[in-house]
Amino acid sequence: MKTMILGAVALCLATSVSADPVSDRTAAMDQIRVGAATLVPMMKGDAEFDAKIAELALRMTYAGAIAFKGDLFPEGATSKGANPDIWSNYADFTAKREDFVTGAAAAVTNLPSDLEGLKAVYQPLLEDCAACHKPYRIKSN
Repeated sequence: MKTMILGAVALCLATSVSADPVSDRTAAMDQIRVGAATLVPMMKGDAEFDAKIAELALRMTYAGAIAFKGDLFPEGATSKGANPDIWSNYADFTAKREDFVTGAAAAVTNLPSDLEGLKAVYQPLLEDCAACHKPYRIKSN
């Protein structure tokens, strides 16, 4: 598990910022997905809690969130999964995006030392994800 996380971190860090906002936001989302793929099983009890792995996954999630502060959603830069409602409700979308960034920052500021701590810092991030994905993500089949 640790090797997988470290490999994913290396892959994400190797991804350079490009001039293509769609590619950049896809890379940022990939970082967030790897974090979730690591942390959600811990929260569900399907994987043993490991404070160091949780820290790495939270930091990866935060790195992906920080990328969202950039201009990764210029009008018309659609992609698979991006609902055009993003641009017609941009103020709401931006507020939800900022909530996620703020929550990710709080998670790495309050790194968990146990499972209950992980749940306390990561559950709000999952809720922030859902708050944005429900109105602004088109699920692919």
